[in-house]
Amino acid sequence: MKKWNSFSRIEATFNHEIPDRVPKYEGSIEIKELNPVFDGQVNSQALLFFSPQQVSIFHKFPGVISLLKSISKHPRFLHPIASIAPRIITKLPRKFNYDMFVYTSGVPMIANERIFRDFHTEEKNKVIRDRTGRLVWRNSPDGAHMRNGFMQSIEDWDKYMEFDPDHQSNYVLLEAALKTSKKIDMVPILVLWGGVGFEELCGIFGFNQAFKLFIKNKGFIRKIVKQMNDYAIAVAEGILQRGGKYIYFTADLGYKGRSLISPHMFRELFKPGMKKLCRRIHQLGGKVIFHSCGNVVQLLPDFIDAGIDALHPIEKAAGNDIVDFKKKYGKKIVLIGNVPIPLLTHGTPKENYEYVKYLLKNVSKDGGHIISSSHSVTQWCKLKNFYAYYKAVEDFGTYPIKV
Repeated sequence: MKKWNSFSRIEATFNHEIPDRVPKYEGSIEIKELNPVFDGQVNSQALLFFSPQQVSIFHKFPGVISLLKSISKHPRFLHPIASIAPRIITKLPRKFNYDMFVYTSGVPMIANERIFRDFHTEEKNKVIRDRTGRLVWRNSPDGAHMRNGFMQSIEDWDKYMEFDPDHQSNYVLLEAALKTSKKIDMVPILVLWGGVGFEELCGIFGFNQAFKLFIKNKGFIRKIVKQMNDYAIAVAEGILQRGGKYIYFTADLGYKGRSLISPHMFRELFKPGMKKLCRRIHQLGGKVIFHSCGNVVQLLPDFIDAGIDALHPIEKAAGNDIVDFKKKYGKKIVLIGNVPIPLLTHGTPKENYEYVKYLLKNVSKDGGHIISSSHSVTQWCKLKNFYAYYKAVEDFGTYPIKV
């Protein structure tokens, strides 16, 4: 009898073969009774992927950036930290027998140091402003993040963005993380910046300005999306050549009931680069996991044509029917999802238990499914509902599935 571990289980699932049990994944588990330290609202990305606290430090002490870049040229100095970090962040997922975890290969080198001189935080790191005092980002009392974009013009792009895929900082955590992941038997899915470009541009320019550019200056958008895609391809090559396999990138292209952009706009501006990236990852033996929140019903055929191997999280509340996806596309794509966050938050343990059974029976039964929530287990989810979700998978998630 074959001895299964997380690596063989995930590999079988991506090959549309039947493993020993349904694989499990969560982006994070934030329920306070289980994880009192982590708060996804506090750990916000305000300026690119930097938190307000980091922006404040880099603004006040610019020498810190040069020091960090110097250290990153010698990654073995960081091996002790890079080795223990995966153990720390996977401690809770390992307790519940999860198979994958999101990790970063390093710090994406995509901007120059001017952004830390020209933007600063105030009001205890809840606001970021530029040199003119214009509000760039705010963290509201309820935890929502208001993004006005730190760039406003084409000139700003040339001023702040600077892509360097060859810099060691892109990969400084990778070697030690891959070794540790084998020891803890969890598959790292490695985050890639710029894989599609849509979400990154909405964060950089803010939604209002980004959509104006999408409509009125498509030539500029094509140019900078290509820059982002070229960077993403180069970094993906670096990750795969260093031993990584599963590449994860994100573009939240939907909201409740429909996509944020039309299929036509997606095909025109973003799909070509995404397709080129997926093709290169496949040439090097890698697999692509794509995250897109919201309703993606109209865009899913294009995602598959672009070459993604797996889609996460397939939000039920946004109008995605994972059973329908399975019937139409189950031989072409791995589905990761979709225990609803509203059900985990407002439902009963019995309702959650029965919904998970429904997923196992209708989606997991013939493979090609990694069970997960419809995003992550947020701090608002009830502990007893999470336990019901976990128990249902333990009770019925072994192949052959009998529900």
